[in-house]
Amino acid sequence: MKFHHMAIMVTNLEEAIKLWRDVLGFELGVQTVIPDGPEPGPDTFMYPELLDDIFKVKGAKSRMALLSSAEGAFIELQECQNPPAQKTPEENLRYAHTGIHELGLLVTGIDAWYDKIKAAGYRMQTDYVWQCASMGRSFLFYDQDGNMIQIWENLGEPEWS
Repeated sequence: MKFHHMAIMVTNLEEAIKLWRDVLGFELGVQTVIPDGPEPGPDTFMYPELLDDIFKVKGAKSRMALLSSAEGAFIELQECQNPPAQKTPEENLRYAHTGIHELGLLVTGIDAWYDKIKAAGYRMQTDYVWQCASMGRSFLFYDQDGNMIQIWENLGEPEWS
């Protein structure tokens, strides 16, 4: 099985696009409002009945952006309008709660990435890049909604590969 994408629910689509496009270097491929068609079709991302069924609310509506990296990572950003997006309390976004709380991105030149993300004004989890055994170096930062994003650089091949 191959990883396809990560969907991130956000409270401000424009701010989220700035992070992913302007700071992390992803290309914005699609920006639309869903539902975007009356029925299924080759150009329809979501039709009303499907979005209502997925979101479990009548009249579901969301602003959506799809971005991709040159290496093939795919990110879906959604700012729900019905039901309205609500920021998750920060304490519920940490490791003590269930769910997916960390998105990891593999890079080279991690120190430059740390400097770039910090200079862009994002809150860092630590004031340094740290090492994880002999596997790699890493740091975590928070997007505008408090979601953790881990930047990772391998030091070599993992021993289990």
